[in-house]
Amino acid sequence: MYKVMIVDDEPLFRDFLRLKMDWQRHGFQVCCEARNGQEALAEAEKHQPHLALVDINMPFMDGIELAVKLKDRFERIVIVFISGHNEFEYVQKAVRTGVQDYLLKPFNEAEMTEMLERIRPKLPRLSAGREIDRVAAEGARAASASAHPGQEALELGAVRDAIVLGLRMKDADVLDEVRKAVGRLRSSTWGDEYADAMMMGLLSLALTFAGERGFAYSRVWDSGEDKAPYDRLKVCATWDEAEEWLIALYRRVIQLTEDVKPTKASSLFSAAIWYIEQHYADADLSAEQVAGGVYVDSSYLRRIFRKESGHSIVDHITHIRMKKARALLLEGNRRLADISESVGYADPNYFSKSFKKRFGVTPTEYEQLVRK
Repeated sequence: MYKVMIVDDEPLFRDFLRLKMDWQRHGFQVCCEARNGQEALAEAEKHQPHLALVDINMPFMDGIELAVKLKDRFERIVIVFISGHNEFEYVQKAVRTGVQDYLLKPFNEAEMTEMLERIRPKLPRLSAGREIDRVAAEGARAASASAHPGQEALELGAVRDAIVLGLRMKDADVLDEVRKAVGRLRSSTWGDEYADAMMMGLLSLALTFAGERGFAYSRVWDSGEDKAPYDRLKVCATWDEAEEWLIALYRRVIQLTEDVKPTKASSLFSAAIWYIEQHYADADLSAEQVAGGVYVDSSYLRRIFRKESGHSIVDHITHIRMKKARALLLEGNRRLADISESVGYADPNYFSKSFKKRFGVTPTEYEQLVRK
């Protein structure tokens, strides 16, 4: 197995990245994580990763400086930059520092898989014993895949994306997305390895989000219980019991977030989200228009929005449009051009490309999957 190190200052995104890929299926395992460059160097010394996924913008030491130091200390390490900034200057610097590839947030599982295949030839050859382990692991995952169809994996990935964004964006549909994720897993036997891993992933998303918002884990679940949340979930006897407990946990996390006394920044953030909800169908909707709608300077609103959500205003506009589009597709009997226009895309082809980037399939393919 090739070892992967994830370096990003956002806890939720580290968790999200770890859960987004079926790493073992591709012959990889996440061996360590780091919040910044200093931690990354220490973790790299300890775990000797083959691949480092590095966020460009981090405190103390940015990704470019870290890449230079990693290449200096670990000549054969493969580095891939991850960033929310589509700026050519970064790409140029990445090439000069020996970085092998680049992923732009937000990205989907298909894009990550393509990246892994691109960088695979640059990874060091594993010993015979490790190769045997990798092949055996891939065989096990292939057997698991036959028991859990690709459609399920695709839908679960999209639902996890929606949960992460929904928590960040204070989306009222988060609980429905959690139920949807559990529903996708009910075809598995409760307690088997696959179901256990997926449910623990959903639990981890909620706890990581709470921690990111400054809440101690003890405030998220009943402190009178003897068991930690991971152990509490494992003792659930049925899917219904597990879903009820998980929904209660997410509801508690959401309540804690809502009970926080609003600041000027959070109030402005909420006003911007409301404005986007009312105007997402406008094809010309932009960050500048949203800022004008809430009567503030666009640069100031961009900073507030990024700080409150971890995403840009444009990211959220796209998130809302894609969520509305998916709901319309589920209704059926709607022309693609009509759906495109109703969610703010004047060009149906561009809408299809955006939908595929978000969910991994085209709108037409999504409709076909849902009808099966």
